Amino acid sequence: MFTVRQAQLADLTIVRDVGIASYIAHFGALWHSQSEMADFLANDFSVSALSKSLQDQQVCWLLAYEDETPVGFARLNLDSPLAATATRGAELQKIYFLPGFAGRGYGERLYAEVQRRAIESRQTLLWLDVLKTNVAAQRFYQRQGMAIVGENRFTTASQSVELWYMAKTLPLTATSDLG
Repeated sequence: MFTVRQAQLADLTIVRDVGIASYIAHFGALWHSQSEMADFLANDFSVSALSKSLQDQQVCWLLAYEDETPVGFARLNLDSPLAATATRGAELQKIYFLPGFAGRGYGERLYAEVQRRAIESRQTLLWLDVLKTNVAAQRFYQRQGMAIVGENRFTTASQSVELWYMAKTLPLTATSDLG
């Protein structure tokens, strides 16, 4: 059975382990420098960074489970500015699943919970960035009602990747049709 719950500080190790394993599986091949990726992961999933964000009222971490096994997570940042615009909204910063758990419909269910939490938090916009080369993810988000609204670039010392910003206007109340 698939379930989702909000992560707490006590879940830091689960978030860290699932985050690093799923990131490497899905994005590891994109890095030209393994040391740069290791530095990125050490920073992004450090105990101090995760501890801070798990306690931040403007950040919502959701853990996804299949039965008792953690299989993925999402990170939602509330009131986050969409770059190059005057709008703020809920940023879906991460939605990751461990290898073998994609393609089971879990992504749609976790996304629905992310959207519900954003609406409950009175966010009027849900946005994210996605690799321009990740057409499957773009199609997934388009099926959820999101559209491309801009572009960005992530740059390290050895490489640069292009990203699309995708966004969706949210209803003002949780009782509105999410369809």
